[in-house]
Amino acid sequence: MYCKHCGEKNPENAIYCRNCGKKLNDTEEVKKATVIENENINHNTTTSTSSTTSSKKDSSWFICCCIGLLIIFIISAIFSGF
Repeated sequence: MYCKHCGEKNPENAIYCRNCGKKLNDTEEVKKATVIENENINHNTTTSTSSTTSSKKDSSWFICCCIGLLIIFIISAIFSGF
């Protein structure tokens, strides 16, 4: 169990922190650990989704630019007499 005041790791059956001496509270530690784990899971899911969306936007932008350049090249070749 970790102390919520100083972060020191203490034995599971400890009542007081061996580093700062403040009283340890089991229920608050469990609640905080659960909240932190849930926030990390949600954050990782959001990050992976946004990076996938970003790569799709980048690839579609690249394809549009290539098609645009190809059209310009064809039009210029037609008008130049090839």
